[in-house]
Amino acid sequence: MSKEENKDEKVEELTSNDVNEVASETSQEIAIKEEEKELEEVKKKEENSTEMTVGKSEDSIATVKKGNKKALRILIICGIVLLFFVVLFGVIVCINKFNSNVYKNVYLEGQNLSGMTKTEVDKLLKEKSEKLKEKGIIVYQDSDELFNVSAEDIEFNIDSAKTLTKVMGFGRDSNIIKDNFKIIKALFGRVDLDIDYTYNKEKLNDIMKNVDLTIKNRAVDDTYSIDDKDGLLIITRGKKGNAIDIEKESKNVIAALKNEDSNKLQLEIITKAPEELDVNKVYNEVKREAKDAYVDESVKPIKFVSEVVGLDFDVNELIDVLNKEENKQEGKVIEFKLKVTNPKVKLADLTSKYYNDKLSGKTTYFNAGQTARANNLRIALDYLNGTVVMPGETFSYNATIGDTTAAKGYMAAATFKGGTVVNEMGGGICQTTSTLYNAVLLANLEVVERHQHGLPVGYVQPSLDATVYSPSLDFKFKNTRNYPIKIVTSFSSGGSLNVSIYGTKEEKEYVVTLTSNTLSTIPYTTKYIYDNTMADGKQVVMENGVNGYSSESYITKSLNGKVVESRLLSRDTYNPEQKVVKVGTKKAAS
Repeated sequence: MSKEENKDEKVEELTSNDVNEVASETSQEIAIKEEEKELEEVKKKEENSTEMTVGKSEDSIATVKKGNKKALRILIICGIVLLFFVVLFGVIVCINKFNSNVYKNVYLEGQNLSGMTKTEVDKLLKEKSEKLKEKGIIVYQDSDELFNVSAEDIEFNIDSAKTLTKVMGFGRDSNIIKDNFKIIKALFGRVDLDIDYTYNKEKLNDIMKNVDLTIKNRAVDDTYSIDDKDGLLIITRGKKGNAIDIEKESKNVIAALKNEDSNKLQLEIITKAPEELDVNKVYNEVKREAKDAYVDESVKPIKFVSEVVGLDFDVNELIDVLNKEENKQEGKVIEFKLKVTNPKVKLADLTSKYYNDKLSGKTTYFNAGQTARANNLRIALDYLNGTVVMPGETFSYNATIGDTTAAKGYMAAATFKGGTVVNEMGGGICQTTSTLYNAVLLANLEVVERHQHGLPVGYVQPSLDATVYSPSLDFKFKNTRNYPIKIVTSFSSGGSLNVSIYGTKEEKEYVVTLTSNTLSTIPYTTKYIYDNTMADGKQVVMENGVNGYSSESYITKSLNGKVVESRLLSRDTYNPEQKVVKVGTKKAAS
C-alpha cells in the first residue's frame, strides 16, 4: 500500500473516531440536560405540591376557625337558655316556697282543689265524712235483695288526717328539686289524688259471714260434732251449691262504699262442691285420753283442772261407714259410736261448794204455741245446763251444743239465716244464745266472740242479742273470775226460759247494768210476686214486713254505789224484713 493511502486511511480513522467521540459527548450532554430538565420538573412539581399543601392547610385552618366560632355561638346560646331556666326555676321555687295553698291542677277524686287553703280542704273532708255516714249498699243475688251494709256498720269513714296531709304535702313532702318538678309538671296536666279510708275489718268480716249465710241454695261442707252425753261422732254430709269468695266480695263492698254513685252490689256467685272430711284429721282432733279432775288449794289463786272424757275410734271403720252408698247422700246425718272412757273424778263433785252464789240471771219469753221452736229451746237448754267453766277457760256455745240434728230430738223451725227467714233443723235456739249472752255480761265475764242477728229479734233489747250458726258463727266467753262458774238453765212450757250463772262472789263484786238505744229506723220494702193462676188484682200477703233499725248497747259497772266504768258494747244494724205480696194477673174469661 502507498504512504498516501495509509495516510488517507489514518485520516479516515481519526475522523471516524472523532465523530464517534463527538457523538458520544453530545449524547451525554443531551442525557445530562434531560436529567436536569427532569429534575427541574420534579422540583417544580414539588414546589407546586408544597404550594397546594400549604393552601390546603390554610383552608383547613380557616374551616376549623369557622367551626369553632359556630360551636362557641351554640355554647353561648345553650348557656343563655340554661341560665334562663335556672333563673326561671329559682323564681318558681321562690313563688312555691311562699305558697301555702294547694298547688294548681291538684284534684281529689275528681274535685279540683287548686288554690284551696288547708282549712278549706279540712272542711271539705269533714263534709264528705258526714255525707258518707248515710251511705249504704244493698247486696243482691241476682234479683233477690239479700243484705244491707251501711258505712256505719263497719265504721267506714274518711281518714281525714291522712288525706289532708297527702293533699297539702303534694309538692312539699320531698326535696326541693323533686317537689318543684312535680309542681311544674302539674301545670301541664292534672294530678289526681285518692282519698284514704278507714274501716273495722272485724265488723266487715262478721257482716260478710252473714251475707254468705244468706245466699240462696248455699253450698255446705261436710261437718262433724261430738255428742259427749251419748258418746257419738255426728257427721253431716255437705251439699253442692252456691258460694262466694268472701275476701273478694269484702273488697267489692269497700269499693262500692267509696263510689258516691253506687248503692248496689251484685254478688259474683260460684258453684262449689262440698269439701269432704279428712278422717285422719278428725281422728287427731277427737282422740284423747281420759283424765281425772283435781283442785289444788295450796296455791293462790286456787288451781282447778277439769276432767277429760277419753274418746277413741277405729279410722278404717269410719272410712267404711262413710263409703257406704246410702251415706254419700247430700245432707245425710251419720251417727258413729265412739269408744268412751269416763274419768273417775269429776270437777263438779270437787267444786260443788264454789257454786253457792248466784252471780247473774236472765229470763226471756217465747210463743209456747210454736211447738217445734219451743222443743228446740228446751233441748238446747238441757245441753247448756250444768256446764262448768274453769278460771281462764273459754266457753264455746257450738262445742257445747253440738249439731242440731233430728237424732237429738230437734225439729225444723223458723230461724234467721243471715238476712232471711228459713226453716231449719234446730231453728230458734239463738234465743238461748242471746239469753246466755246477757247473763254472761251481767256476771262481768269477758265476751270473746259475739255476732248480731241479720234481722230484728223481739226477745231481748236491740244490740243485746247473739246469734250462732255452726261452724261459721259462734258465741264464746272467757271465765275471768278467780273461781269456776256453772251455767244453770230452766224451761217453762208456759213460754219462758232462764239462764243463770252460779259461782263464788269475790271481794270486789260489781253491779252491772245493760242499756240499749235505737238510733234510727229502716223502713221495710215490699216485694210483689205475680201469679197468673190468681184472679187479676187479687193480693195475698205471704210475709209481713218488719222495719229494721240501727242501735247501740252499753254496759255500766258500779262499785259501792259509784259508777266505775261505762262503755259501748256494740253498735249494730238490723236489716228490715221484706214484705212479700202475691198479686193475681189471671184475666176473667170473656
